[in-house]
Amino acid sequence: MIHIFFCPSAAGTFRQLLDSRNVEEEVAAISEGLDFGPISCADLAEREAWLNRYAPLDFCERDWLATSEARFRKQIANHDDRLIWIAPSSAAEQAGLYWYLSQFGGEKTKLAIADYGFGGTWDGKSPLKLGELAIEPMGQLYDECPRVAWNPSRFNEGRWSTLIEENALLRVVTGGALQSAPDNYFDSFLLARCPIEWVKWHRVLADTMGDIWDTRQTAGSDFLLWRLHALIESGQIACEGEPPRFGGSTSDAVKIRRIV
Repeated sequence: MIHIFFCPSAAGTFRQLLDSRNVEEEVAAISEGLDFGPISCADLAEREAWLNRYAPLDFCERDWLATSEARFRKQIANHDDRLIWIAPSSAAEQAGLYWYLSQFGGEKTKLAIADYGFGGTWDGKSPLKLGELAIEPMGQLYDECPRVAWNPSRFNEGRWSTLIEENALLRVVTGGALQSAPDNYFDSFLLARCPIEWVKWHRVLADTMGDIWDTRQTAGSDFLLWRLHALIESGQIACEGEPPRFGGSTSDAVKIRRIV
């Protein structure tokens, strides 16, 4: 048995759960959220260059995505008994599932679908992403979530090809389904949280993530950094110094403000 996740933090919590129960089963995860950025690339290495340009890190360039994909492929190749864990409210997890189906098909795969509320989830609702679960609610999900056969009428293996053809840089979940969306889909949330007074940029991102969460959607920090750069370049947000990057000291973080 191999357990498959499209949320790296959830995979880490799940490994802790298995260790705590002395269960010797393998866990595999892609360390790449496919809910934003180009997906028509020949491989994940091309996505590295895009992310390094549009959502840069201060301390290094991303050079692990292609390595993660190769490791993932090697792991699952050794298992015919595969179980995918997914919170379908998460665009990243749905995108990961469709990528998986396009690459490997679903015949060898069962799914554990967290589309219901249980103890330890936010407000008792279904989890927006499996990464929100601490080890105790993850254990409840492990014990209680039904294992079901892949159903192509719900998760069609051709969906990934359609998303590639649509060639959008953002994917969101609306009405339970993964959809392509315009780049600026969440820009209004960033602008609403950016005051006309100078404020450190990571505070704006944190508040924006919370506001989006309240709408029962999610947006990752990498994505929001890309959109923040776009708003700076378009003149809607001013930046005090160089555009923000992840890493470094928060006390020295770049300040931004909304232009009115």
